[in-house]
Amino acid sequence: MNRKNAWAAKLAWVITALTISAAVIWLFGVMIQKERQQTVGDTAIVYNADAARIDSPPPSSESSPSLDTENGHSVESTKAISSTNAESSNTIAGGAGVTMIGDSVTVGIAPYLQEKLPQMTIDGKVGRQMSQATEEINKLTAMGKLGDYVIVELGNNGPFSPEQLRSVLQSLSGVKRVLLVTTRVPEAWEDTVNTTITQVGQEFPNVQIVDWYGASAGKDRYFYNDGVHLKPAGSRYYTSLLVAALGKE
Repeated sequence: MNRKNAWAAKLAWVITALTISAAVIWLFGVMIQKERQQTVGDTAIVYNADAARIDSPPPSSESSPSLDTENGHSVESTKAISSTNAESSNTIAGGAGVTMIGDSVTVGIAPYLQEKLPQMTIDGKVGRQMSQATEEINKLTAMGKLGDYVIVELGNNGPFSPEQLRSVLQSLSGVKRVLLVTTRVPEAWEDTVNTTITQVGQEFPNVQIVDWYGASAGKDRYFYNDGVHLKPAGSRYYTSLLVAALGKE
């Protein structure tokens, strides 16, 4: 009987230990999920067809990326931000003629873009693939929401073929300028996506490549743990690059 009691006590201890371990793992997973939600927001689609505005809180007054320094000297981020003062067209100064189509990275930076370009149209959806872009472009065109300046930020959720990207860019052949953004995603398809963007983008005269992959090199502190979504300072930096690129003719 004593042996049975001892065995039962050991079994109860093992079950208790496993239960505690499972609870710790579950709690850790919840914490990771909450951190990701801070980046991509609670809504999957960030687009208001009536007002072309974002229903998101304004950015906090956290320190700007311009305070990022190395060896006491301001670095690349200050150059990107200062260059935004060179916005050269009334069409894009307030964002009225600008449309952005993207995935959850677009969702995350939306409030910061709206702060700089309050009249722009932002169409971001968590999990969006390049293969879905042409259909979205057609919808925006039918609604009169496709601007003369279109930013395409896709590729974080998987690769796409050159033919798929050509189809997207052909559907945008009538706009004045397309900003095609490279990606930084710690996945096997990162190089394939960026190579396709660079090579195919050069085939179209109205396409300008915005090299987010290059601009974000060595700036791990701008990213959340997943290496894709951006903290507030990173969102401001990303926004500054897009606004600066829009200002270039």
